Amino acid sequence: MKKSKHLEILSVHVAGGKTIRAAADLIGISEATAYSISSSDEFRQSVSRLRSEAINAAVGALSDAASKAVATLLELLSPEHEPAVRLNASKAILTHLGPLSEHGELRQRIQDIETKAQLKVAR
Repeated sequence: MKKSKHLEILSVHVAGGKTIRAAADLIGISEATAYSISSSDEFRQSVSRLRSEAINAAVGALSDAASKAVATLLELLSPEHEPAVRLNASKAILTHLGPLSEHGELRQRIQDIETKAQLKVAR
C-alpha cells in the first residue's frame, strides 16, 4: 500500500479518536511508520479537515434539532394548553434567549474585528 493511502486511512482513524499506535495496529503498519506519517503537515491538515467536517455535521444535526425544539415550545404556548404548560414553555424560551442573543452579538463583533484586520493587512 502506498504511503499516501496509509496517510489517508491513518488520518481517518486519528481524527476519529484513535491513538497513532492503535491506528497503526488497525491498518497493519508499524508504529514507526505511523509516527513518520503523522509528523507530516499533510497528515495534520487531513486530521484537522476530517475533524472539522465531523463537527460541522454534528452542528448541522443539532441546529435541525434546535429548530424542532423551538417549534415544539412555540406550539406549547398556544391557548389549548394548560396555563402551567404555557408558563413553562415561556420560561424555557426566555431562559435561553439571552445567551443565544449574546452569542450572536459576539459572533458579529468577532467577524467585524476580523474584517477590519484583513483590511489593514490588505493595505
